[in-house]
Amino acid sequence: MRRSVPLCKAACLCVVIVLPAPQTAISQEHSPVVDTGVIFSAEQLERSTDDYRALGITPPYWTPSVADIARLERQLKPYLAGETTSQAKTIDTRPGSHKRQYLGYTNDGRRWIFVNSFCERWTKDRSFLEDFQIVFDGGPCVFTVRYDVSNSQFEQLRINGPWRWP
Repeated sequence: MRRSVPLCKAACLCVVIVLPAPQTAISQEHSPVVDTGVIFSAEQLERSTDDYRALGITPPYWTPSVADIARLERQLKPYLAGETTSQAKTIDTRPGSHKRQYLGYTNDGRRWIFVNSFCERWTKDRSFLEDFQIVFDGGPCVFTVRYDVSNSQFEQLRINGPWRWP
């Protein structure tokens, strides 16, 4: 006995098969997820270049390596401990307490990594893996800092305002 498939069902089947292909290609542009967060690829940054200029993140972009991030992370806790502001002292430096986004850019011929860091409670929906997160207020739970790769120095620590849990 022969069964015929209605045209609309056949069309839906074709769409389901075709749709994953573009998403697969896009996901291959992304850089790896590391224990502490996600490294944004140069390709990701190129797609949204205007969004980052206001933060001083300028092209040419580059993708930091896992080794670059490991070196940065080894130096971040001592850097934060050495900061004298009261807000810097309240940043929780326990492993896993924050997730970060790492963006590689170049300024005046020097390679920098912009670190966007926020408490893990801001990462529940996992959109931080794809989208740059901007959190207003947030207190010491949210901070940014720039890391000069060539001389292994941090600059421009910015800690968000005095948000408190209700």
